[in-house]
Amino acid sequence: MGKLICIVTVLVCAGSIIVGNIHWNNKISAKAEMVENYKEPAVIEENVMGAEIPIKEVEEKESDLSTYTQNLPEQLQKKIQHASTSGKPVHLVIYGSESTSAKKGAWPELLRNQLRSTYGEKVIKVTVISEGDKTSIDVLRSKSYENVSKQKPDVVLFEPFTLKDNSGKIPINNRLGSIEDMIDSWKTANKAVTILLQPANPIYGATYYPKQINELKEFVKKHNIAFIDHWGNWPNGKDKKIKNYLTPTSMPNENGNKVWSQYLIDYFVAK
Repeated sequence: MGKLICIVTVLVCAGSIIVGNIHWNNKISAKAEMVENYKEPAVIEENVMGAEIPIKEVEEKESDLSTYTQNLPEQLQKKIQHASTSGKPVHLVIYGSESTSAKKGAWPELLRNQLRSTYGEKVIKVTVISEGDKTSIDVLRSKSYENVSKQKPDVVLFEPFTLKDNSGKIPINNRLGSIEDMIDSWKTANKAVTILLQPANPIYGATYYPKQINELKEFVKKHNIAFIDHWGNWPNGKDKKIKNYLTPTSMPNENGNKVWSQYLIDYFVAK
């Protein structure tokens, strides 16, 4: 009787082990099948794909900026590149005499519109300050050039009253000294400011005026300042055709503003 009980006990234990093993194997197989059939949520893939698009756009934007700014001084190129990613625009102040008019249709407005269209206001901000019919001595004595300093510009596009000084018979040494004082003031306000100099518009039949512009060119070379010579876009000052680009008072008319602005647009926005 005892032997029978032992045999039954062994059989029950063996059966339990076999049934348990079968159950375990089935459970493992089911889990394996779940792993094989599992797929990552589509949202993860979409996020990864979505992350690639901004990177590509940034690369294309940087490439465009490198093309547009290639004519500019290296320092200014870097400022524009930084502005495109930092969200803080480069502040460009256009400053000069009556030739640098703040009126509608004048070359500063035409240039500003193109800069806004190409770069956007988040990259380049433009302010125009015109001193009207003042000479460089008038500006220096009144210290109105400090209005530029107050703007704390990153770039100053400066037309230094050359035509008004010519009509006012201001000696060249006084003119250049005034220019130097103004630039020093702006650099005190912002040591990293970029200065770009350009002449006023050409006029018909001038003799001394072109020579004074040549002296201005020598000045900027000596001080390592960029000079924007837009006169190449105008008819020769000895040619009567230039009268079609000027008002009776020798200021730029609609044609004059267009040729002046186009030269600057090509300078700031290379293609």
